[in-house]
Amino acid sequence: MNVLVINQCSTNKGDRAVLYFVLRELKANGVGQVTVSASNPEYWWDKPDFPNMDVQVIPWGWDISRKKDVSFIGKVFHLFWKVKLHRRIHFPLVRDALIAGKRPWYLRLLVNKKFLEAVEKADLVISTGGHHLTTIIAGSIKTPQIFDMAVALLCGKPLMLWSQSVGTFDFKSPASEPMIRKILSGAEQIFIRDEASEQEIQKLGVLLERVSKTPESVFGLYDVVESRTTPGDRPNVMGVSIWTGNKQTSPAWEHYIQTFAALIDHAVERHGYKVRLFPMEIQGADRPCIDDIIKKVRKKQGCEIVEGFPGTVDHINAIAQCKVFVGHKTHSQIFSLVAATPLLAVAYHKKTQDFMAQFGLEDCCIADEQLSAEKLIKMFEQINNNLAQIGQKQQEITSKMYEKIREDFKRMIDSFLASG
Repeated sequence: MNVLVINQCSTNKGDRAVLYFVLRELKANGVGQVTVSASNPEYWWDKPDFPNMDVQVIPWGWDISRKKDVSFIGKVFHLFWKVKLHRRIHFPLVRDALIAGKRPWYLRLLVNKKFLEAVEKADLVISTGGHHLTTIIAGSIKTPQIFDMAVALLCGKPLMLWSQSVGTFDFKSPASEPMIRKILSGAEQIFIRDEASEQEIQKLGVLLERVSKTPESVFGLYDVVESRTTPGDRPNVMGVSIWTGNKQTSPAWEHYIQTFAALIDHAVERHGYKVRLFPMEIQGADRPCIDDIIKKVRKKQGCEIVEGFPGTVDHINAIAQCKVFVGHKTHSQIFSLVAATPLLAVAYHKKTQDFMAQFGLEDCCIADEQLSAEKLIKMFEQINNNLAQIGQKQQEITSKMYEKIREDFKRMIDSFLASG
């Protein structure tokens, strides 16, 4: 069977971990031919996070890839050809064709050639887990992930939406809602990873008969943790990962910086913690925020940035060496839960609150609109006083999720093979 995995974001460490799980499970279920469509294929040339299997990596259908070191002229060309042209012309044409339910003759002119060839050769297309179907990323829904899902359906290929968060939606264009509805109703199966997604799907009038609940993909990497020392016996290290989205205004940015700096000051000065900050973006999108936080910290020598590019397994095991973890980026939170490192989760979306509720750890989660230094420090103290109990709970529940998600993935592949 020839499988095409789409929607992979090469530079996001969480998305790389998801792909590690997906590839490993495809191999375990006897799939020998796999093509991965990724945002920047060059970031996979060394394949540090690939299981031992034959994988071809190609661009997205809406190809936004760009060489790492490109000239100014190259950047201008990239902005016009791969961003603006696709957003203003290619995406609306594909959207309208999907809504009309007919593949247009000019589709090959709108889609990356390698991607279209891979779609046409594929027996099955899997959208790698994550948060793709939403207006949080773009109010117009004009994203490469949604574009590529639509192309797969226009080519008549069976599409599996694997371990997704769906919504929320605040549609800015009248054509956006029917497009999302077409994708959801056209998918062979939809696996959702949180309760809120089911409600969002129902709001769109899509039947739930092909919708199943499954854990987040990275819970399927429970077995990669090499040492499960209890938190109290680990080095006195607090891990931190931040998220820079939705903080474009200076007051919001400054509040965020001050809040995290105050927490770090408290952990260092009151409890003697060392602090390791884990970037989650390979291209460095979160580094300016990390640097600004450290500038505000009083004892900067107590802070360390995890440099370089640790692969998925190394990254999770590094978090497993922390005594406590503060995470805002979704997959940094999942890494911490998998590692049984007591987690203080900052939620920018309901999915995080849902994940924490699955562990009975609602009291260890705060919505980012409620974020303040006082609340964060108070929550940190509660967690720091109950490290053993929280770590044990995380480990017990993650081990069960590990079994379930592997069973669900196998069921997805088996049901497709049985239908063919």
